[in-house]
Amino acid sequence: MTGHIHDIRSSLRTDRRALLNSIEVLSAFALRNNSDDLKTSLTTLSEKLKKDRFNLAVLGQMKRGKSSFVNALLGAEILPTGILPLTSVITRVKFGQAAEAAIRYKSGHTEPIELHRLSEYITEANNPGNWKDVASAEVAYPSDFLRMGIDLIDTPGIGSTHLHNTSTTESYLNEIDAGIVVLSVDPPITTLESDFVRRIRKDVPKLLFVINKTDIVTPAESESVRRFLEGELRNRVGIENPELFPFSARRAMEERESQNSEGLSGLRELTKRLHHFAAEEREHTFLQSVGLDILRLAGTLRFAALVGERARSMSGDDLESKRRALESALSRCEQEFADLRHLLRQDVATIAKTVEEDLKDHVASTTPRARENLLRLKNEHPTETRHRLGRLLDQFLRDQVELSFDGWCAREDQYVQTRLGELSHRFIERTNAVLVRLQNAAGALFDVPVSHIGFTTSLTMESHLHYYTEPVFHFQLDKLVFALPRFLLRPIVFRRMGAFIDLELRRNSGRIRVDYVDRLERSVATFEHDLKSAVGFVSDNLRLVLDRRVDETATTGSPLEELDPIIAQCSALLCGENLSTEFSATGAG
Repeated sequence: MTGHIHDIRSSLRTDRRALLNSIEVLSAFALRNNSDDLKTSLTTLSEKLKKDRFNLAVLGQMKRGKSSFVNALLGAEILPTGILPLTSVITRVKFGQAAEAAIRYKSGHTEPIELHRLSEYITEANNPGNWKDVASAEVAYPSDFLRMGIDLIDTPGIGSTHLHNTSTTESYLNEIDAGIVVLSVDPPITTLESDFVRRIRKDVPKLLFVINKTDIVTPAESESVRRFLEGELRNRVGIENPELFPFSARRAMEERESQNSEGLSGLRELTKRLHHFAAEEREHTFLQSVGLDILRLAGTLRFAALVGERARSMSGDDLESKRRALESALSRCEQEFADLRHLLRQDVATIAKTVEEDLKDHVASTTPRARENLLRLKNEHPTETRHRLGRLLDQFLRDQVELSFDGWCAREDQYVQTRLGELSHRFIERTNAVLVRLQNAAGALFDVPVSHIGFTTSLTMESHLHYYTEPVFHFQLDKLVFALPRFLLRPIVFRRMGAFIDLELRRNSGRIRVDYVDRLERSVATFEHDLKSAVGFVSDNLRLVLDRRVDETATTGSPLEELDPIIAQCSALLCGENLSTEFSATGAG
């Protein structure tokens, strides 16, 4: 088995070097053409290829035992576990010669820490709402499982009472190579989990499903749960052939400690599957993805080069006529794209307006409930001391703000992401249609065959919402109101608290509205840049080849001699063939 995996990885390394060689060749084109967009695309692809890490994320609802599952895979109690929602930030566990940990802050600062202090930074109890501004935690551990280049990513649980936990997990999806969704037998799957998997299955290249806690049911019951989940994932979530692995984190740890080889935990089967995927499937899928991007770039350059060669074979009058016709087609393309950008902005503005109206309605319906909760608090604490009452009410205010907006923000985020996904699909299709019309026009004018390779990108919105409340009774009332007799103190304090509830709900709703607008604006700007780069890459290269003089091409040689082997190699990779033979010839070129 080890020798087979070694052969596979050796073959895939050859494919990786082949793609890097293609990027070098195309980089020479970017330099000659002074194409910043091409340079940026090639730099991104090169960095992706040179990074030999496999991000395996552990996903799932809170209290499914994700951190216990990671510990079972590693064979040691590395991550904190418990019955409460624990993980509040992304935690990356990678191979290292010694056990150590580091905290990365949003400021960019990194702080090495002792491994036993990890819970001080990554748990909700010790870092509520991530007030310490931790960006992520990194743990190094000498595990054979990690030695293959796998990084385990422990994510905050979805469905937590803390919105930022679900948002943190969903914002990290684009960096995941594969995911393990941890379910359990109690209950097997919830509506929240089904919706989450349905949303992420197109963003995560490969998903495996672990059914944890099988030690609390009989083998027959475990098999019934497995069959039930298989049907649910196929029929409700849309995964045709879900891979499910019954598992017991508790038994896995016991097997590790006792060196028991019975395999009742399910660890052996799951580890074998993960090793196979990390060694072969993931890498091949990843290389195909990069190969498709290179094929699109090389194909566009080849099409433009053919137009240029055909143009240089034409007479002056004929060429000038076709040049004017192509310039007209280019102008139409750019105008169509400008119209698309205008429509995109209108659609996004509609989303922002809907969010604003939803938020306004939500605050209007939430404020009375918050006042009812305040009255309940007043009745439940009739004899609190003055300072104790002040602290109690400050905490109540913070809790009410979070309680009022957490559920709403989770639902609204889902609505916004769904709408952005629809917009993304629609405008990518429209942009590709614009490019098809442009290439068809150029191909017809210069009698050049057209092969369309559509570009892809995504329009998503990150989540990083924070709440803020003023400490209402921390200073002022110590000096003034708290000096009053108790029979006067409580009516004044609770009346003032009622006014502050209205103020803080309105203040935080304003912050949430600005936050949504800001996130939408930045997301759309990135999406627009991707669309513009795709259109600009085609139009700029067509203009460039028509302006290039005959003596320039005589100096550099025909671009087709360099582009055709790259296109053949990437096409072979997409068909599942190994590139070693093709690249032994191309590398010399």
